[in-house]
Amino acid sequence: MQNAALAAGAAAARPAAMAAAAAASDHYARLLQFCQTAVNPSAGRGIHAHAVKAGLLVSAYLCNNLLSYYAGASVSGGSFRNARILFNEIPPVRRNVFTWNTLLSMYAKSGLLADARAVFDEMPERDAVSWTVMIVGLNRAGRFWEAVKTFVDMVGEGLAPTQFTLTNVLSSCAATEASGIGRKVHSFVVKLGLSSCVPVANSLLNMYGKFGDAETATAMFERMPMRSVSSWNAMVSLYARQESVEA
Repeated sequence: MQNAALAAGAAAARPAAMAAAAAASDHYARLLQFCQTAVNPSAGRGIHAHAVKAGLLVSAYLCNNLLSYYAGASVSGGSFRNARILFNEIPPVRRNVFTWNTLLSMYAKSGLLADARAVFDEMPERDAVSWTVMIVGLNRAGRFWEAVKTFVDMVGEGLAPTQFTLTNVLSSCAATEASGIGRKVHSFVVKLGLSSCVPVANSLLNMYGKFGDAETATAMFERMPMRSVSSWNAMVSLYARQESVEA
């Protein structure tokens, strides 16, 4: 009878304990997010130590925030070692696509594309963010054809690109003067209904300017419902380039 009462009491207390642990995890996660914006590495490490002592690293949410903190510190000039060690310590069952994307982004933003590719290839699941991180990293590193190929592979996987994906792959198409692929990406932009998105439209204007296609660029520019300074600059550059060629 006494054992039954103890078991019932423990069962009743368990949900409250779990709720308290979840609340504590959320609290530590918010503190870590503040540390990232405040750029305070020592405070973040202190929060990590407290979370370990409290036994809270069973929370995937808190683990992901810790990894984001260390990854952000690494990109800002810290050590990549801490982020990698923490990633390795997270049980595979608690790693989700956000966990992997955080590590991938850390390497890609730092220009460590070999490490980024290794993480990308190892990922059990990839989403649009994963592919975009690789495309952006390759484009920024001047590896334009690889960026274009990665975009083609992404579309082949049935994933819809984001605005950020498109601006970067269009930049790569412009840099390589890959007119055929660039025009196909433009068709994709139209299908996605992003033609009126100013950053994407500006990337298209820049691309057609690099191709020397003033007719398409002008038609696009005239159809734009909204324009930015970059839109006008793209057209000025295009006409200046044409005048230079004709001269």
